[in-house]
Amino acid sequence: MVLAHNEERHIAACLDSLFDGEPARNLQVYVMANGCTDRTEEVVRDYASRNPRVHLVSIRMPDKCNAWNVFIHETARDQAPELPVYFFMDGDARIVPGALTRLAEGLERAPQAHAASAPPASGRNVDRDRGDLIKERVLVANLYALRGPFVKRLQHTGARLPLGLEGDDGLLGALIKWDLQPDKQGFDDERIVPCPDSGFLFESVSPLDPKQWRGYWRRAVRYGRRFYEFQLLGPLLKKRGLSGLPVHIGDVYCDADGLSLRWNGFYTLTNFVALHQMRHLHRSRQG
Repeated sequence: MVLAHNEERHIAACLDSLFDGEPARNLQVYVMANGCTDRTEEVVRDYASRNPRVHLVSIRMPDKCNAWNVFIHETARDQAPELPVYFFMDGDARIVPGALTRLAEGLERAPQAHAASAPPASGRNVDRDRGDLIKERVLVANLYALRGPFVKRLQHTGARLPLGLEGDDGLLGALIKWDLQPDKQGFDDERIVPCPDSGFLFESVSPLDPKQWRGYWRRAVRYGRRFYEFQLLGPLLKKRGLSGLPVHIGDVYCDADGLSLRWNGFYTLTNFVALHQMRHLHRSRQG
């Protein structure tokens, strides 16, 4: 599954990296193009006309969590059922050669794991980020794999990521470590196996480039929202289990007034904006 929202600049390179990096695997690639207003879908259609293993899934709603839900509960169920492993990545990323095979091998070595995670192979802080991912056994949305039987459990339980959620990979990682039973199980880090020999590449944002400042600011605000959203979701899931998952993350913003501003140096400002956005959205939804 490849998530793509307005990725006309990157999607062809993403697909090339899959087929060039895994020539021996019989990949079927589903591009979940959600709410695209650029040429992403046109690029994917052209690519698919030359490579029938690429499939465009056009989704009107511009929401990555909704696109993930559509893949799990519709596309995978109807078009790619009963597979031993499913790979997931973002449309602005590229895999390093053999990355998917390394993820599959990681799952084979760790029968207790539901997921395998790939570390970044680029970025300003690549060594630190790789080390943190491996040590903490977390997922990042850029590239990871889920075991087939776990995908079947997601389908059977009806577990869906809340619409509008910023930390989709963080919530999924938590649900994996909770074994889909957050009200009954503590975190089991062994449910995710990190694969240091796998990896992905991406075009990093530089805070020193004035042309990228707006994008950098928006990303920092999203990271602030991600932090606060988990503060709201965690207790709810521990109390109610999967039934505590809201349809839309805004449904839990009613408790945002009880959150405290998180001090984090310069990012305290973006955390303030994140809190303001969450509280404003709650008031607007009430109206």
